Amino acid sequence: MTSGSHAPRVAIVRPPSDAFARAISSSGAAIDPARARAQHAAYRAALADLVEVVTLPADEELPDACFVDDCAVVLGGQALLTRPGAPSRAAEPERLAEALAGLVDRLHRMQGPATLDGGDVMRLGRTLVAGRSLRTSQAGITQLTRFAEAAGGRVEVAVVPPGTLHLQTAVTALADDAVVGTAELLEQPALRGVTSKVVVPPEEAAAANALAVGTTVILPAGCPRTAAAVAALGFEVRQVDLSEFAKADGGATCLSLLV
Repeated sequence: MTSGSHAPRVAIVRPPSDAFARAISSSGAAIDPARARAQHAAYRAALADLVEVVTLPADEELPDACFVDDCAVVLGGQALLTRPGAPSRAAEPERLAEALAGLVDRLHRMQGPATLDGGDVMRLGRTLVAGRSLRTSQAGITQLTRFAEAAGGRVEVAVVPPGTLHLQTAVTALADDAVVGTAELLEQPALRGVTSKVVVPPEEAAAANALAVGTTVILPAGCPRTAAAVAALGFEVRQVDLSEFAKADGGATCLSLLV
C-alpha cells in the first residue's frame, strides 16, 4: 500500500485539562479528565517514534482544546487557521497559531462569518475532501477552496449525514489511495476514485476515525475487524484506548494536527 505523499514531520497535540469534563458531547456521558489524560499520554507514545510530537500546554479555559485538528488545515507547506462552528471553540485556533506558524511557510486565517472545522477536511494527496456539516458552512468551504488552490491543491465536497459530527467522524484517509469509513460515507461521489476502501462494521463505528502516519495507523482499541482489514492492506496498526474522547465525539484524527 502506498502511504500518503505528504510525510508529516510533526504532530501538534494538546492534552486535555480538567475543563475537558465540560466538553461538547452529544452522548451526555460523564467525562473523566484524569482518565482522558492517561489515554492521551498513551496516544502520544504511539506517535513518538513516527513524528516529532509538539505538546502544547493543557488549556483550562477551553474544554475542547485537545481536539487540535479542528483548528487548522495544512497543505503545500501552508496552513489555514479555521473558524470552528461551535461558538465556545472560537478562541482555539489562535491558541496554537504561534506553534503552527513556526512549522509552515505561511499561515492564513479564515475570515468570518464563514465557519469550518478541520475535522470536516480529509486529505487525499493534493485533494482536500471537505464535508458540509452543521459546523462547516458553504462559505467556509469556499475559503478553503481558495486556500487549497493557492497551495497547489483542490477541493472536493462531500455531504456529512445527519447525526454525524464531522466528515472524519465517519471516514478518514489511510493513504492517498486508501480510506476507512462507514458504508454510507464511502459511497460519496467525492470518494469514487479511491482505490482501497475499508468498510467499518456498524459495531466498530469508532474505527472510522483513524490516524495514519506513513504506513502506521492508530486505531481506537476494541475494533478487531477493522484492525485486521487495515493490517491486510500492509499497514502497521497501533490500537489505543480513546474511550474518554469518544464521549466528546472525538477520536484519533481529532487529537493531532499533522504538519
